Amino acid sequence: MSVQRRSLIGLCLLLGLVLVSSETGASADLPRSYNYNLWLETVPSAPAYRLKREINVGTMPGVYNFGELADIHVGKERVYIVDRIGNQVIVTDHEFNFISRITLLKNEQNRIMTEDGNQMRLTLPEGAFEAENGDLYIADSGYRDAKTGEARIVVFSETVDSRGNAFYYAKNIIKKPSNFVGRTQFIPSKLVVDNAYRIYAVVQGGSEGIVVLNADGSFSHYFGTNRIRFSPIEYFWKSLASEEQLQKMALTFAPPFNSVDIDENGFIYATTSDARSIDKVARFNPSGDNIIRRMGYLPPIGDVPDFLTGDESEIISVTVNDYGMYAILDSGRGRIFVYNFDGELLFVIGNLGLARGEFISPGDVSWLGDDIIASDKKKGTVAIYTPTEFGRLVIDATKAYYVGNWDEAGEKWLQALRHNSNYDIAYVGYGKMLYMQDRYEEALKYFKLGNNRSYYSMAYKKYRSEKLSENFGLFAMPLLIVFGAVVFAEYKHHKRAGEQ
Repeated sequence: MSVQRRSLIGLCLLLGLVLVSSETGASADLPRSYNYNLWLETVPSAPAYRLKREINVGTMPGVYNFGELADIHVGKERVYIVDRIGNQVIVTDHEFNFISRITLLKNEQNRIMTEDGNQMRLTLPEGAFEAENGDLYIADSGYRDAKTGEARIVVFSETVDSRGNAFYYAKNIIKKPSNFVGRTQFIPSKLVVDNAYRIYAVVQGGSEGIVVLNADGSFSHYFGTNRIRFSPIEYFWKSLASEEQLQKMALTFAPPFNSVDIDENGFIYATTSDARSIDKVARFNPSGDNIIRRMGYLPPIGDVPDFLTGDESEIISVTVNDYGMYAILDSGRGRIFVYNFDGELLFVIGNLGLARGEFISPGDVSWLGDDIIASDKKKGTVAIYTPTEFGRLVIDATKAYYVGNWDEAGEKWLQALRHNSNYDIAYVGYGKMLYMQDRYEEALKYFKLGNNRSYYSMAYKKYRSEKLSENFGLFAMPLLIVFGAVVFAEYKHHKRAGEQ
């Protein structure tokens, strides 16, 4: 091999390494994105989010004894980071500047509370939620009551001491209610609070549904259950079972939920990672019925399951914003899937890996305005993803459509298509705008381009009805003439018969 040839090969290899390394470096802040088409094939998509910042919680000023991130919740002005192993909740502002650290239970006089002679403190907390009045509800999952052996919910409120220093005191402690029923153990792990201050708590191993507590901490009812897949043998036994037996079977096998969130209208979102569950994400109405919409190419389940291996997304968290958009976190693949109100997949963010913005052990996901924040349990970090120009257009279009600004939504979808002409959701989104403006014939074109059969069928029915109404005279006039001729002929016939 000549020296020139060896030099050329070496140059090519060096260039390849440079390209690979530059691509890898770029992927840390701007990971490759994809979506699914009608045939459930992955198709490239313009990145909708980029990494804005990654925060190491353990090294934040004011934080010590840091252990493992279990939950992250965004309130009106605060962010609450639940450190399960460190037995604490870290409070920051929306810029992640440290404000406070909650670990001990104090009274309103800022004195540490005691129980059986011991200081009262958080024990392996797993969930936090800020209520409408600013009170902070914490699922103190590791605590065990001496009598019941079960956990508690601690309600904290912020106040100031005589020196003007702000602190959180334990306003209320909710243990297992005396009127609690069922086989479920009262060990809350995740929770939300509605505007009436009812508590919806996901409990560990709870197969009877979400536990609902009244504002005073008394038990109200169980809420929402998971539907499960049955094998042919199980279907056979179900066919022989009575109604009472069927109810017992449903409670026995119902997979537990693992996360919960609430939207602005009080509808409850919940997820499960149990492979037996039919619905990975549920949106429950006040009656406890799952009314989540499934207008996308596949239901909101994350990635398409591998039908050969049975491998599927392990959904561990859900977060919903004020415009019907919700995001779910897949712990198995380290991906965040963002859906609109109709259940159409908008974006896929993140991946497993060691680079900035990638996950080792995904923990939780939450909205922070239009940014998305996600925690990593092992890395002890919070990644903040912010929309790209393409992502901003899609979010603005989704918002505009949700509040009924059809023209604005349509314009944003057209702009999004200029960034990504393969983005089926943009065609469908523009078609929806036309549909809501009663422009059904034009909508048909865009629903076809977006390969959305459901909306195409809806638009076609409207279009057909519209055309029938417009041309009713053309169809009806010949029928009326024929009908009149028949009546006249019958009349003449009967008249002649009478004369004879």
